[in-house]
Amino acid sequence: MTNKHIAVYANTCAIGSYKALWPKAFYDGLQHHKDWRSTFVEKQELIDAEYAWCFAYQVRGDVKLSDKSHRRQIIDKYEPTGKIFFLDSDVLISYDGFELNKSTIQRMTLQNLRWTRQPYSSIYANQGAKYFEKEFMQGAMGRWEEIKKHKNIDVQPYNGKGEYILITCNRGTEGYSAEKKNATEYAIETIEEIRQYSQRPIIVRFHRALSGTQQTDFQVLSKYISDKQGITIQSKANENYPDIIPVIQNAYAVCTWSSSSATPAICEGKPLYIKSKNCFFYDMNSGDIKDIENPNVKDKRDKWFANYAATHYNLRDLNTGYYFGKVKNLI
Repeated sequence: MTNKHIAVYANTCAIGSYKALWPKAFYDGLQHHKDWRSTFVEKQELIDAEYAWCFAYQVRGDVKLSDKSHRRQIIDKYEPTGKIFFLDSDVLISYDGFELNKSTIQRMTLQNLRWTRQPYSSIYANQGAKYFEKEFMQGAMGRWEEIKKHKNIDVQPYNGKGEYILITCNRGTEGYSAEKKNATEYAIETIEEIRQYSQRPIIVRFHRALSGTQQTDFQVLSKYISDKQGITIQSKANENYPDIIPVIQNAYAVCTWSSSSATPAICEGKPLYIKSKNCFFYDMNSGDIKDIENPNVKDKRDKWFANYAATHYNLRDLNTGYYFGKVKNLI
């Protein structure tokens, strides 16, 4: 018997909400592994446990959340040791539709159809525990085929077709993946870089969730493009916000800082230009924007699909202990 003890901090998401299904599933899965002790923590407290599970991530200095928040305290305690599990959004969630404007009951039902990313030791893919060890990757492509069928993904070859260059923006400076990069600042920098090498039409797409700064960001970008040709904006702020999948399917190429809304470009056969090396799908970066009219695209997607399948799990995988049974061999 091991003395390893993990605290599942269920209070890092709203108790009673649809999100609460995930810590409960992780905890229930732990009960299948008697060589570990586990505690389900619902109060705002830190307990004496060697490992922790935390819902999502919070960067220090988040403009919306206090550095003294309970989630931040948990991260401060466990992240230096690397003994922390996180839950993060599915990077291919765009194929599933979204839960905005749905009731709590509807959202809870939809969770049973969702996958989520389950990073260990760091939220950042290039810093956390690697999931490509031989044992962990076994069966990954089979899982990918299952996920692909569930999401109705039809992987397309790279074909060089498309009408415009799409820029997808992160939510805002508060999200960890944005690394405090302002969405409009990134969009303007990218427009100016693209225009050095291509005169194709450009679409700038803001994040689906209206952040506190998005209205201002929209106004700033609208003013910037007012005297420029061939640039349009998709935003909830101007009620021009079609489904992302056909937008990507009709694009020539996609640029992003690190927004998961750009990830379908991998499946749809579009060159993808990524700025952040912390991005989960940075390995699929097509190179430099200076080569955007002659992209050096190598089809290395099978490795990425396997890595995706090895890091994304659903409620059943957590609840049955399947996920933890695989990951505990890494730690």
